[in-house]
Amino acid sequence: MRYALTAIGILLLIAAIITLVLSIRSDNQSNDVRRPTEVNHRVLFLCAYNSLYFTYDDQVEGLKQALYPHGIEFDVVYMDTKSYGTPNDKLVFYEFFKDRLRKAPEYEAILLGDDDALEFALTYQEELFEGIPMVFFGINDIDFAVEAAQNPMATGFYEKDYLRDCMEIAMKAMPDRKTLVALHDESAAGAADMDIFFSYDQKYPDYVFRDIDTAEFTQAELIGLLRNLPEDSILFYMTCYNDRYGNTYSMLNRTNTVVMNAKVPIIRNYSGGRNQGVLGGVYMDFIAQTRDAGQIVVDILENGTDISEYPLDLETPSKSEFNYELMQKYGVDESVLPANTSYVNKPISPFEYYKKIIPASVLIVSALLMLIISANMTANLQKNANEQLKTFADNLKNTGSKLKYQADHDELSDLLNRRAIVETLGRILQKDEKYAIMMIDIDGFKVINENYGHVMADQIIKHLAKELKNLAEEQKWQVGRYGGDEFIVMVPDVKLDVDSKEVRQILEIFREPIVAGEETLALSASVGVSNSDGASNPEQHIINAEIAMYEAKEHGKNTAFVYADEMQRKIQEENRLKALVTEAFDENLFYMVYQPKIETATGKTIGFEALVRARNIQSGPSTFIPIIEKNGWVIRLGRMVTEQVIRQMALWRDQGKELIPISINFSSKQVNDLGFMNFIKMLMDQYDISHKFIQIEITESLLIEQNIQTQKLFDEFKDMGFRILMDDFGTGYSSLGYLIYIPIDEIKLDKSLVDAYLVPGKDNFIGDVIKLVHDINKTIIIEGVEEKWQYERLREFKADAVQGYYFSKPLEADEAIKFMAQSEERKCRNEKMDFLK
Repeated sequence: MRYALTAIGILLLIAAIITLVLSIRSDNQSNDVRRPTEVNHRVLFLCAYNSLYFTYDDQVEGLKQALYPHGIEFDVVYMDTKSYGTPNDKLVFYEFFKDRLRKAPEYEAILLGDDDALEFALTYQEELFEGIPMVFFGINDIDFAVEAAQNPMATGFYEKDYLRDCMEIAMKAMPDRKTLVALHDESAAGAADMDIFFSYDQKYPDYVFRDIDTAEFTQAELIGLLRNLPEDSILFYMTCYNDRYGNTYSMLNRTNTVVMNAKVPIIRNYSGGRNQGVLGGVYMDFIAQTRDAGQIVVDILENGTDISEYPLDLETPSKSEFNYELMQKYGVDESVLPANTSYVNKPISPFEYYKKIIPASVLIVSALLMLIISANMTANLQKNANEQLKTFADNLKNTGSKLKYQADHDELSDLLNRRAIVETLGRILQKDEKYAIMMIDIDGFKVINENYGHVMADQIIKHLAKELKNLAEEQKWQVGRYGGDEFIVMVPDVKLDVDSKEVRQILEIFREPIVAGEETLALSASVGVSNSDGASNPEQHIINAEIAMYEAKEHGKNTAFVYADEMQRKIQEENRLKALVTEAFDENLFYMVYQPKIETATGKTIGFEALVRARNIQSGPSTFIPIIEKNGWVIRLGRMVTEQVIRQMALWRDQGKELIPISINFSSKQVNDLGFMNFIKMLMDQYDISHKFIQIEITESLLIEQNIQTQKLFDEFKDMGFRILMDDFGTGYSSLGYLIYIPIDEIKLDKSLVDAYLVPGKDNFIGDVIKLVHDINKTIIIEGVEEKWQYERLREFKADAVQGYYFSKPLEADEAIKFMAQSEERKCRNEKMDFLK
């Protein structure tokens, strides 16, 4: 402890010295922005006023901060329209500027300060600034700023007026002063300030609102008015640099006149004057605005950004600055001012004055204290420290063993955790050894978690882990918990297959009913097996076992699969298809084709079935739809398909084409899309498409999952007026019971039944199915019709409609609408044949 205290004391002394050195260096460092040594770009700052104007220094500082670090240098040209603002003056400046521009280097961008500079640039844009991006700032006329921002080569910043903030603060800080006086001229900024000022007249009827227009008075008259302001006045010093004779006064000159003659609090909504006698106010941060303007120029020149990407900026950060001595004079409390207010002439507290040396002083005192304590430590303390160190070492050894065990074992199951079992197998197994690795996953464990809770789920994990551990210890196996409900087992000196004793033992453990509290649960597991091959390392066999386990799950669960290379290729193919499906979603590569539905009696096209395809996937939907279902993208695809179909119908209608019903396939996995009905209604309203042109095709799987949500869905479909078609009839349970309680309008007989029974000697079965469907007052459409004789036979059976390659494959939109027109000719031919018969 003595050594530690001594070391700490020395370190504190070193830290104190470093702190003092850094403090001295920080005082000597300059914060000026230095120009870069190499200039990469040159731009022009066209300034509407001269370099003595009160905002100029801040504006130049902001431009330096933004431009100089990127090697962008700027020239300044002064219009000085505050002194020379007549039309003739501007014409003279135009001639001067045009001549100077010919001699100056080529500028890559133009910065425009104030309204007059912007007006000049827009007036002569085609002649002087063709194709050059222009960034403006300090614009007082908001309408002009909005109009200028419409120019594709211009954008910029509006000079927000903070007069309202100033008035609110002044009235709150000095509530006894009831006369508010506005000092302004007739310039655009002065007029804007005056309008804002008098807009408060109705809001505060207890106050007297007056103004002094400096453009109406001489300098002597203005002094007289200032000297005779009422004692309860607050003077708002705005834009007021012109007098009756058109003379323009500098900000310094005008400020001197105001503060020397007005014996009342002066509030200013622009920068400057706080050191000369202005009480304070809120104003725009000109440095921030021009720094942002400069950053736009940097993005354009350095990054190639298009200037049209920048909208007009109406908000610029403000500054609040007040004279502390005048606050004391007029009784202004700091609490009524904005939190970010800075103060002029505020006395420095001892803490502020000495704050740079206080940290070093504290470090020095602390160091001395450490050294004193260290020097007074006794031998007894040293002896006690040695005894404690020995005790600590013993405890550390025991704790280390405990921590090592905890780090390697799963807390819940007390089996080796994932990291430890993988490391253990990698350490104890060699490539040329004979062994097998089993990956076991509990079937439906998520449902147990949801239905019985985590406490029950934890009890099951503990029970199964105990059984596996007992079996592993008995058989000299290695066992670990690989994940939430996954276990890994290594069996040495064997090559396993699905019927091996070891595999059966594992499955029996998981199939044995488990009593947990008052519940008895019957579980099962999926097992994947990977046998050593003399070439792959244990980590690869773990991966292979996991692949085989997922294959077992896909084949009905409660079984085992042995890894084969085909499984890896299957996963690679799935990953390839998944990437293509993701690309199709991201690049909008899904599109719709339409297979005609033909009325059997007439040969007329009476509808289409909308089928989805992907332009970047050569194989059909039977390959990519399972990927979409597996990854939970069915709702996204279903909505996309629905929108494409309804939009296509609207396009056909707008082209003057006749509309016929189109059926949209609705997957059982879309049942969870609770907002689908609102979505399709929104599309129908948006594109003005009637419900009679939309049909919904469902499959038997949706009927099997009959629940409250599916019944609600069927009710909503019928309420919307949609016809409901049952697709693929004959491939599943094909229970007529479904047709009784589900509002099915039409049955689609699957192609597999057509292939099996629409053959000589068996085709009467198809006729019986058609008659049965007609007997329960429903229509039927036969899929997979590919031969003429099939079509003619189905006409004899009085099938309502057919669908298949005999008439047409699925067609893209333009081909589908042409096919529908051609079907009218077939209808006429068939009617003629029927007439002749």
